[in-house]
Amino acid sequence: MINFISAVEGELTFLDAVIVLAIGMAVIFVTLTVLIGLLHVIRLVVSAIEKPKQAPAAPTASQTAEIQEDEETVAAITAAITCILMDEAQSEGNDEPVVAPFRIKKIKHIH
Repeated sequence: MINFISAVEGELTFLDAVIVLAIGMAVIFVTLTVLIGLLHVIRLVVSAIEKPKQAPAAPTASQTAEIQEDEETVAAITAAITCILMDEAQSEGNDEPVVAPFRIKKIKHIH
């Protein structure tokens, strides 16, 4: 055990320092564990209070039409870009097939 009389007098041995270090680290880890537990409890309480949003089971007719419209838009934009690239290649005197250096993955509607 720590010799409190020698610690008060200023003579702290190596073993005493290791014991104080271990106790300090244990206090920190216990405190952090309690805080993490409190955060989990708060998260559970908040999620129980909020009503969960339910996703629709199947896409509606309007969503299906919107998807179809998006596919047509992507095809039209891709065709327009390909035409522009072909015109540029022909104006430079290059008769080789044009391969775009990019790929259209997604188009966002800006309102």
